[in-house]
Amino acid sequence: MASNAAPFERLALVASDVPRAQEAFAALLPQHDWVPLEEADAVVVLGGDGFMLQTLHAMIDAGRVIPAYGMNLGSVGFLMNRFDKRAAIAARVAKARRWTIA
Repeated sequence: MASNAAPFERLALVASDVPRAQEAFAALLPQHDWVPLEEADAVVVLGGDGFMLQTLHAMIDAGRVIPAYGMNLGSVGFLMNRFDKRAAIAARVAKARRWTIA
């Protein structure tokens, strides 16, 4: 189901251990005032589909599921958006079409 709710104010940033994701993490750090995942309204996930699923499962296990915006830095990326370090990440998240998967 698609939704166009208000933009998120508190974003967390997580990245897989692969070098491309770690480089993207370093490039995005100065773009936003990131908060810890536990305090976030939404999370930006850098990596591949596997890392996105791992992040979602970790949130489910913790009992706190928040929206996740994935950026493909893996090999396939069916669940992810294209990574562009020049684009303002907060604006991309705010403009993203939201889907609820149950």
